[in-house]
Amino acid sequence: MSTSEQVSRAKQLDRTSFWFLVLLALLMPLILWAASHIKIGSASAHAWLPEGRVERARYEWFIDHFGSDQYLIASWENLTLSDPRLGSLAQSIQDLDSRTEPLVESLQTSEEIFNGLVAPPLSLTPLAARARLEGSVIGKDGTAAIFIRFNPLGIASQKDSIELVRAAADRVEGLGRSQLQMVGSIYEAYAVDEAAEKSLKRLVIPSSIMGVVLAWLCLRSVRGAITVLLIAGVGQLIAVALVASTGGQFSAVLIVLPTLVFMLTLSAAVHFMNYYGDVAYSHRDHLGARAILLGLKPSALATLTTSLGMIALATSQLAPVRTFGLYSACCLCIATIVLFLAFPKLSDWLCKSHYRAIQSGDSQMDSPERLGAQDSSPPVSAWARDYAAWVKSHHRVICVLGFSLLAVSFYGLWHLKSSTKFDDMFPEQSETRQSMAWIEEHLGPIASVEVLVRFPRSHSLEPYDQLVWVDRLTQELKANPEIGGVTSAATFLPKLPTGGRIRDVSRRAVMRTEVGKQFDQLIDRNLVAQDAETTAWRITAKVSALSKLDYGQLTERVRQVVEPIRREQQAFDAIYTGLSPVMHDTQLALLDDLGSSFSTAFLLITPVMMLIARGVRAGLLIMVPNILPETLVFGMMAWFGYSIDIAGILTASVAMGIAVNDTLHFVNWYSHRLEVGDTREQAIADSFSNCGRAMVHTMLISCCSMLPFLFAEFNPTRQFATLMIAMMSSSILGDLVLLPALLMSPLGRTARTRD
Repeated sequence: MSTSEQVSRAKQLDRTSFWFLVLLALLMPLILWAASHIKIGSASAHAWLPEGRVERARYEWFIDHFGSDQYLIASWENLTLSDPRLGSLAQSIQDLDSRTEPLVESLQTSEEIFNGLVAPPLSLTPLAARARLEGSVIGKDGTAAIFIRFNPLGIASQKDSIELVRAAADRVEGLGRSQLQMVGSIYEAYAVDEAAEKSLKRLVIPSSIMGVVLAWLCLRSVRGAITVLLIAGVGQLIAVALVASTGGQFSAVLIVLPTLVFMLTLSAAVHFMNYYGDVAYSHRDHLGARAILLGLKPSALATLTTSLGMIALATSQLAPVRTFGLYSACCLCIATIVLFLAFPKLSDWLCKSHYRAIQSGDSQMDSPERLGAQDSSPPVSAWARDYAAWVKSHHRVICVLGFSLLAVSFYGLWHLKSSTKFDDMFPEQSETRQSMAWIEEHLGPIASVEVLVRFPRSHSLEPYDQLVWVDRLTQELKANPEIGGVTSAATFLPKLPTGGRIRDVSRRAVMRTEVGKQFDQLIDRNLVAQDAETTAWRITAKVSALSKLDYGQLTERVRQVVEPIRREQQAFDAIYTGLSPVMHDTQLALLDDLGSSFSTAFLLITPVMMLIARGVRAGLLIMVPNILPETLVFGMMAWFGYSIDIAGILTASVAMGIAVNDTLHFVNWYSHRLEVGDTREQAIADSFSNCGRAMVHTMLISCCSMLPFLFAEFNPTRQFATLMIAMMSSSILGDLVLLPALLMSPLGRTARTRD
C-alpha cells in the first residue's frame, strides 16, 4: 500500500471514528437503561438436562405421569410432630398463597402423613408408623418437617416461592425466617440465583477496577489506562444491555460474561496502545487510526478465532452452556467493532501528546540491522535480541520438554472426572451447605432416586400381585444401610400377609379386593401411573446428597438391590430416574461436551491459523502452543484428582480462543519481518520487542480481572476464574517460549525463511 493510500485510509477512519463517538454518546442513555433492567435468574433444573439422551426421555415420562419431584423441605431445631407451630406454618403458607396468584400445588406436614397411617382404615401403631416414615418424613430423633410442592409458576419464580415460606414463618408466633432450615431443588435454584446476584453486585466492579489498575501500571500512562478503560467499559455495558434486551437472564454461568467481555476488550485495547506507540516513532498525525490499520488484521482474526472458540460451545447438549457460547460470541464481536471505531479518535484526544513526547525522547534502544534501511518499525530492544539468541541455542530442549508436557497432560485427560453434585457448588461454611447437613442429620438423606417398577399391561398380574413385588423391593431397599428412607404405595397400605395359614390366605383375598378398589386413589396420590402399555409403581429411595459418592454411584447402590430381584422371574422392568440419575447423566454430558467443544474449537480455529501462517504445516505448528494451556491445566487436574464442573466446559474452548489472540499478534509481526528480509532469529527478536511486552500485559490484566471471582460464593464461578487464570498464565509459556522454539526448529523452516 502506498503512502498516500495509507494517509487517505487513516483520515477516513479518523472521520468515521469521530461520528461513531457522537452516535455512541447519543445511544449511551438507551444502553444504560437496558443494562439497568437485567434480571438475575438461574436456569431451571429441566434446562440442565442433556438433550437427546435416554435418561432425559425417562425423566420427562416420569414428570408427565407422576408430577414434579421438585419439593421444598423446611424444618427447624427441636421440631416434633406435636409442635403446634408446624400446623400454624402450613396454614400461614396457604393463607399468604391464596392472596396472590398461587405458587403452591400441594402441602403436607410430617404430622398429617403420620396421622394418616395411625388413623383408620390403616390404624397402624405409632411405632409401626414411625418405622415406615423414618428417614424420609420423620427423622430418627423425631424431627418433623413440612413438604411443599410448587406449581409451574412457583418453580419458575423460586425467589417468590422461598419468600412466601419465609414470610409465613415470620407470622407464626415463636418462629421466624432465621430459624428455618430448607433444602430441595427449589431452594437449590434460589441459592444459585442469590450467589449469582451477589457475584454481580460485589465482584464485577472490583474486577473492572483491578483490570484498569493493571492497565495503568503496564502502560505507564494514566491517559492510556483511561482510554482502554472507557472502551472496555462500553463493551461491558453493551454485553449486559444485549442480554437484557433479548430477554436473557444472568445465571450463575452467564454471570462471568460482562467480565469476560471487559477482559478481552481491555486486552485488545492494550495491544492497540502498543501499536499506537509503534506508529508514533514515524508519524505525527492520525496516530490512533494508523494503529488500528496496523493491528487490524491480527486483531480481527483474533476476534474471529475467539468467537469461534465460544461458538464451539453451541455443540453442547446443555442449554445454559449453549446460551453462554452464543451470547459471549455476539458480545465480543460487538465490543470489537466498538474498539475499532472508537479507538482512533479517543486515543488521539487523550494520548497523542503524551506518546509523541515519549517516543521523541526515547534513546535507550538501538537497531543496527535497520541502519540504512527504509524501515519505520520501532527499534529492537537489546534484551529481545539476547532472548531470541537464547531460544535459538536451546530450541531443541524446549521443544522436547514442550511435547513431553503435552504427552503427559494428554494421558491425564483420559482420567478426568466431572461433578454436578449440588453440595460441590458451595463452600462448606456456606449457609446452603449447612442447611443440607442439618436436614440430613436430623431428618434424613435429601437426594432421591426414583425406581419405576413397570409391569406390562398385557400380563395377567393383578394390582395386588404387582404390589407384592413393590413391597418386597421396598423392604429390601430399607434394609440397605447406604439407603435412607424409602416410600412407595406399600408405605400407605396395610402390611401384606406372607404366611400360609388360613387366616393369611383369607387376609390376602381381602387385600386383593381392597387394593383393586384403592387403585385409583393410588394413581391420584402419584404412587402409581398407567399408560397404554404399562402400569408403573413408584418407589422413592433417599440417598445422601453430601456423600462423597457421585450421583452415578448413588444410583448404582439402588440398582444393586433391585436388579437381583428383577432377574428372578422377569416379572417387571425397573427404570431409574429422578434428578439424581439425571444429574449423573449430566456429568457424562459434561465430559462429552468438553471433548466436543474443544475439538470443534480446534477445527474452527486451525484454518484461520493456516491462513495467517500461509501454509498447512505452519498453521498446525503454531496451534501446538495454543492447545498447551488447556491440555496442561485439565491434565494436571486429572493427575491431582480434581473434578471439573460446568465451568470446565466454558473455559476449554474460550481459553483456546484467548490464547490464539496473542499468538496471532506475534505470528503476524514475525511474518512481516520475514517479508522485509529478516532471518528467523531477527524476526523473533523483533516480535519479542514489539509484541512480547503487550502479550505479558494482556495476560496480567486478564488474570487480575478474574482474581475477584476467586472469592465468589458459587464454586463453579470460582472454578471458572481459577481455570482461566491458570490457562492464561500457562499460555504465555506457549506463546513466548514454545512458539519461538518451534519457529526456530526445522519444523519452522519455510520458503520465506532464511538463517
